[in-house]
Amino acid sequence: MKFHLAHQQVGNRICEACFLFFYGMQRRLPGWLFRKLSRPFLRLFIRLAIPRKRVIRNLSAAFGDSYTAPTKERIAKGVQEHFLQNLVDCFWQLSDAQHARKAIEIRGAENLQTSLAKGKGVIALGAQIGNFVLVGTRLGIEGYRFHTLFRMPANARIERLIAKFLPRYHQSVISAAAKRTAVTEILDALKRNEIAHILGDNLKKGRIDASLFGQRVPSPRGPISLALRSAAPVVPMYLVRNYQGEMNLVIEPEIEMIRDGNLSEDIERNTRQMVFFLESLIRKYPDQWNWLTVRLWKNQPGRASPARVREPLQGWTRGSTDRPGVV
Repeated sequence: MKFHLAHQQVGNRICEACFLFFYGMQRRLPGWLFRKLSRPFLRLFIRLAIPRKRVIRNLSAAFGDSYTAPTKERIAKGVQEHFLQNLVDCFWQLSDAQHARKAIEIRGAENLQTSLAKGKGVIALGAQIGNFVLVGTRLGIEGYRFHTLFRMPANARIERLIAKFLPRYHQSVISAAAKRTAVTEILDALKRNEIAHILGDNLKKGRIDASLFGQRVPSPRGPISLALRSAAPVVPMYLVRNYQGEMNLVIEPEIEMIRDGNLSEDIERNTRQMVFFLESLIRKYPDQWNWLTVRLWKNQPGRASPARVREPLQGWTRGSTDRPGVV
């Protein structure tokens, strides 16, 4: 236990030092020079933070032999490269308050407006795909009140750092550490007809067994439970890059919740369908998803079926079919 805490503390200090180092570079250097000089350092950091071998193991568990070894290698490399570019854009936002507005095109803004018109707020269903950090930034610049549920590190220095720079990202953060407090803050935001951004793909812990790429994964019930209890619309939104390297914030139509009168069963059924929906999204952007949010190769050994047959329930068939593309 002591070793784990010491290891975590060292990791927090390293992250803090890296952030301040790159932020100092970004402030003092011209944009083109910062991008050129920072990339080798960021690439090294990302290779340590996102080991390519772990990504490939998850890809193998998800797709089996349908992807060749070289294809999995290219996807894993793409995951790292996209993460690098996402970090550069996040640093760029610190120096240019309008960077997100200039760099990100919003697609489907009418879907958000339609859902907010109901007056019950919006639960933005997100995933660790693309640059999910700048989703709130882009909408916050447009004047939307946006709150992201985030697991804050239990470290006072990191908390102060986040508090100092968060205003530049035009959103607030709701800490997921204290669950009851987080639920209260989310419900209060929804009552004010604001947006609560919740990532649904943290599939390492959870009360509900769901299926991802044919493998059993534990899924949290939080996003669906909040939606059913508050009657707030669930609107998928994610920020991805197209083939030209441009960022698109995709806002899909509201997803209709299954309501059969039994809250517990409704939560389970909708949660499983949420994971199914996220799988369809990951299949479209395999090189832009953080494959470390799940341990597929540990959950159920053996080959997963890449063409798993399953009939989605009504309302959960809205996965985007107009893919902007991946790099």
